[in-house]
Amino acid sequence: MKIVYGKTLEPNEELTVREIADSCGIMNETARLLFCRNQNTVDKVKRFLSPSKKYFYDPSMLNGIKDAVDRITYAKEHNQNVLVFGDYDADGVCATTIMFYALKEFGITPRIYVPERDEGYGLNVDTVNRLAENERIDLLITVDCGISDAEKIEQLKNLGLDVIVTDHHEPPEILPDCIKINPKIDGQDYPFKGLCGAGVAYKLACALTGQKADTYLDFVALATVADSMDLVDENRDIVSCGLKLFNDEKHLRLPFKYLLGDGGKAVTSQTLAYAIAPRINAGGRMGDANTALKLFTESDPNKVFDLAVKLNEYNIQRQVECDNIYNEAKARITKYSLYKKDVILVKDKNWSTGFIGIVAAKLVEDFARPVIVFAGHDDFLKGSARSVDGVNIHDAIAMAKDLLLGFGGHSQAAGVSVSEKNFAALDRALNAIVKREYGKVDTEQKIYVEWNVKEISPRFAHEIDMLEPFGVGNKRPVFTMEIGSVESLPLRSGSVHYGFKCNDFDMLDFNGEKHVETLKLPIKKNVVFEVNLSTFKGREYVKGYVRAICPNYDDVSALNLHILENELHKMTCDSGKAVPFANLDEVRGSGFGTLYVITDPKNLYKYPELLKLNVSVFEPERDKFYDCVVVSPKTIPEGFNRVVYLDKPLYIFNGAWESFVTSEQGSISLVENLSVERDAFSECFAKIKALTGKLIKSSADFALKHFNEKQRAMGLFAMKVFIELGIFSTDKGVLVFNENVKNALTNSKVYSKIVLLKGQYV
Repeated sequence: MKIVYGKTLEPNEELTVREIADSCGIMNETARLLFCRNQNTVDKVKRFLSPSKKYFYDPSMLNGIKDAVDRITYAKEHNQNVLVFGDYDADGVCATTIMFYALKEFGITPRIYVPERDEGYGLNVDTVNRLAENERIDLLITVDCGISDAEKIEQLKNLGLDVIVTDHHEPPEILPDCIKINPKIDGQDYPFKGLCGAGVAYKLACALTGQKADTYLDFVALATVADSMDLVDENRDIVSCGLKLFNDEKHLRLPFKYLLGDGGKAVTSQTLAYAIAPRINAGGRMGDANTALKLFTESDPNKVFDLAVKLNEYNIQRQVECDNIYNEAKARITKYSLYKKDVILVKDKNWSTGFIGIVAAKLVEDFARPVIVFAGHDDFLKGSARSVDGVNIHDAIAMAKDLLLGFGGHSQAAGVSVSEKNFAALDRALNAIVKREYGKVDTEQKIYVEWNVKEISPRFAHEIDMLEPFGVGNKRPVFTMEIGSVESLPLRSGSVHYGFKCNDFDMLDFNGEKHVETLKLPIKKNVVFEVNLSTFKGREYVKGYVRAICPNYDDVSALNLHILENELHKMTCDSGKAVPFANLDEVRGSGFGTLYVITDPKNLYKYPELLKLNVSVFEPERDKFYDCVVVSPKTIPEGFNRVVYLDKPLYIFNGAWESFVTSEQGSISLVENLSVERDAFSECFAKIKALTGKLIKSSADFALKHFNEKQRAMGLFAMKVFIELGIFSTDKGVLVFNENVKNALTNSKVYSKIVLLKGQYV
């Protein structure tokens, strides 16, 4: 994994940072963080650090607001029937709720409706007609939808309905001919385009009811975070103010209280994103979006409790369904090598449309390229697209619109509908478009950090919290800290979470078992981490939450003994076979599914193009089978379909994958200094026998401790041979000499294979 550090400041920029720090009373480090987030003046920083309603923009600057208020006022004065038509996700449900309460406050009791997913996104003329059968609808107000429904709106107008569209999605070429409020429509004075659907509904609510609309800011905050809107500019102010309502016991709504449980912890943007939003979305994903809408509009506390319990149950079911679809989709992508494409399209009519967006997002993380997951029935397929930085998937889909039944969304997330007969053509078209418009998609794994630190002070940790709320557009800062060999231990017996010291700084590594061996390696490593404050028994602690461990392979001399031990250990098993290759291009992977194996770490730098891949020692990252390089793997997990040995291996693994080995001749330095002469073994035997009773964790550590630099490799080799022959053994971590055992060196597989290798390569 490549670490990408943040901006290096020029001298004049460092001067500006110091001025900001002095003027705002913050640390230089905090001012630097803000400067690199485009908060590069004292005034900008003061605003950023003090989010407030006073920075909200005037709703009247939005085109259509005045006309909408006039039309709603007419409906009130003439006792007309109003229908609010929303969407089934958290943003749509929150927007519908806001408009419901705002209209009631204004003097209108509207009917409200959110469709289920199987009805499709956006306006549905048949549904509106059905709702109008028993009671006439005079005015239809859309929230979080409608901007792409020009044709449907014309049909409704022909039936005698007036329509007001409030939406935030990308406007199409042909806009509906009605009152419309959307900050993304060109030619208006409103300075911020990043509102979510609930944010637009809130602006209309403000125009209708004034400051009373501020009581809905908790809904707006939830929707803004749930819809992954950038937490910058007005969105930062909105979410900050909304979070105050969540954290005020007097104003915390009963639905949120029941969804959160009795945790008693402060509600942050992360709480909204990972605790509340998934539960609201779960209703729509399970085909019951109205449960969430009822939860927000119900006044009976007992019914509110029951609805919250129901959403919690839906969320559990949602997690199971998502996992099933994700595993099936990933298996299909692997089986058919779909990861070789720049855009992955995968479909199955048995999948539920309620989960394909979540699955697509997870697959983007796995394959580092845009992914569209389709579900559907008969000849109709509905897809959910997610993308990577640098590829606007909405624009790419728009360029293939002639093949589509419909589409919409944002640059990083979009929805698309296509007939099954056009699916293959869409696959070809999108891959050609992305290749033409964006070049080859960069699949190199990267993690973006601020800078390297040696320590984190409590004050800096507190000031980092001043940058809340964190989310899209304002990520929590990530740093690196350099360490050597450390021991990572479970937080408690049986725990999957680990902890270790990093320059006297406590690091928490959630699900950290995969990092234990890497942390022990006697090489420099960069720990990538977030800074967090925690309180225990009234005392505050600064901790790092580990995001990644990135070893430095510039100096691998200390590693060689551990690698030699691993290679000698594998020699006790039967080696497999591999097909020789002369040119790496013959067997090079395409981003996913290929594991490159290096036996001798000094050979890493013969392949500079492969150093861009994730490089690890002993174990590749499991479950994410990007093309990667592993030095001396202990095992090869199922999932890779190709293993390429880049230097002469001491051992070739057996498996279902294809195996290739370089045909280049040359020595292997790991075995160059090993002697197979009896005198050399006699000398080592005497040394090892004298160490009987000493503690031994591993043969490599034992040799490092008890043999000098010139003797270590030979001492390790002799140890492995003698232990294999039973002459020495370990008992409860102590070296034991078995004096009654007599055995010939040639009976050792390790010894015999080294004899063969030295004759073949050296």
